[in-house]
Amino acid sequence: MKIVYLIPGQMDDAEQRRRELLANKFVHPDTEVHVRAAPEGPISIESAVEEEMSVPSVLRALLSFGHKYDAAVLGCFGDPGLRAARELAKIPVIGPAESSIFFSQQIGDRFGVLVALERDIPTTRSMVAGYEMGHKLASIQPLSIPVLDLALDESRTKTELTRAAKLAEKDGAECLILGCMSLAYMLADELVQDSASIPVLNPAKIALRTAETFAQMRFMHSRKTYPAADYEKLQKSIFKAELGPTA
Repeated sequence: MKIVYLIPGQMDDAEQRRRELLANKFVHPDTEVHVRAAPEGPISIESAVEEEMSVPSVLRALLSFGHKYDAAVLGCFGDPGLRAARELAKIPVIGPAESSIFFSQQIGDRFGVLVALERDIPTTRSMVAGYEMGHKLASIQPLSIPVLDLALDESRTKTELTRAAKLAEKDGAECLILGCMSLAYMLADELVQDSASIPVLNPAKIALRTAETFAQMRFMHSRKTYPAADYEKLQKSIFKAELGPTA
């Protein structure tokens, strides 16, 4: 079984390799995870602008090499382009936020999200509302550390995670979700597991395991919910390079 973990933007080769090594530890030994960065896009996603601008490259990447895999994971907690990706792809496409939010309901009734910056709060709140889970959201707490700086000072990040976790619990959260894939690949859930009094969910682990389950059970997203894209029409317009006559 092969899963592609698609970074919706730029990432250097060394970091891709590091994440790929970790990702393969999250799944069964017989499952192979490839971490691939989209050819274009932002260097990190910390705004709706960057999120929206990342989507075209994600879709083009899925068309270019998605057929080589059994499932795909969108490597951003904002699940950029998830609905479009599911219409376009012929394999299951998993969003880390969606899979983690619904997984959290098997852990506790109300969840909190730990995000990098204060500006991430409204976009996260809007995303949760889009999944019709706003009534289960207890708290969104920022670490006040930019995404690209999270791994530069692990001690500071751990301190802020611990502080934010306590505030979220005070707000009524019964479990926590790491709202950033850079935190996920810092294994921030393990960093704070001893200091947090409620479960901390890692969206990279959950999304990859969900993708693995979809592939193992041969599930595909319902075409009633995600109608198949009109490949013939798209080949004539916005995906001329990616879609051939046999796509």
